Amino acid sequence: MPQQFKNDSIKDFIDKSIELIRLNSIHTENLDLIKSELYNRSKDVQSLDQVAPFYKEVFKDLNDHHGSLKYKGKTYGWDKALAASNPYLKNKIKSEDKVVSTLIDKRFAYIRIPGNNDFAFKKVDSIANDIVSHINNINSNKIKGWIIDLRLNTGGNMYPILLGLKEFIGNDIAFGGFRDSQNQPTGNWEIKAGKMIIDGVELERKLVLKRPIGNLPVVVLTSCYTASAGEMTAISFIGRDKTFIAGEATANYTTAVQGFNINKVAGINLSTDYVVDRNQKVYKSNITPDIEVMGGDNLDNLDKDRKIIKAIQLLKK
Repeated sequence: MPQQFKNDSIKDFIDKSIELIRLNSIHTENLDLIKSELYNRSKDVQSLDQVAPFYKEVFKDLNDHHGSLKYKGKTYGWDKALAASNPYLKNKIKSEDKVVSTLIDKRFAYIRIPGNNDFAFKKVDSIANDIVSHINNINSNKIKGWIIDLRLNTGGNMYPILLGLKEFIGNDIAFGGFRDSQNQPTGNWEIKAGKMIIDGVELERKLVLKRPIGNLPVVVLTSCYTASAGEMTAISFIGRDKTFIAGEATANYTTAVQGFNINKVAGINLSTDYVVDRNQKVYKSNITPDIEVMGGDNLDNLDKDRKIIKAIQLLKK
């Protein structure tokens, strides 16, 4: 016998959301059970306002901590605890929200790139140009290597970050992309003749580098808070010649997320694709650094920062 609801619009809402998950999510293994449990919890409620919080459990059961339900301006998702913590960096994330660059020992260039909130793609040009401006300020023929610090990069829009760093990533190369749950390509990250093309869209920026980067060694620093766009940025460097990932395992937000409308006041964000690097390795969980350095962070005195000390050692090899 079909499930009876006090409010038929609630069943319609659930059915549409479940169908969107079925058609688009990389996590569909438990979907029939999830739907049944959601029906049981919702059949006696009067309003969608009461149903929306149930989606926290839906995303937990989906094993999708990157997705969420958006309903009347509120977000309902699985607030999964990070596998690790770093109190010093967690505190710094609150205050350090700008790009920082400096020289270390006069020979090594350091740039720290935080996350951003440019989900509407309104600041792609300005964010990318800011990164390039910082690179130009410290780049010279004396530089022997670069440190790209993503420890405070909690995510946002990856496009402007990659655009700002494209000369480091390479040229005439496919440096990453997306794969769906059937391992079929759904988007490629490429640089062709100096132009960055992400998922078929060419990205442009106004500022140019005053000096080429060349094939200098690079160390990318990560933390347990490096997430989403920060992780995508790190992955874009994996496989580059003379490049190391150093620091802590990342936060495990390595899926592509897309949004789908349910009705006028609700939409659902779903993990739809996995990320691959330039060697076609698929990332279904976090990034494990080449060289693990736990804790020891000191952004106020870089000379005493254990991750930067290790990075300098790697750049000197």
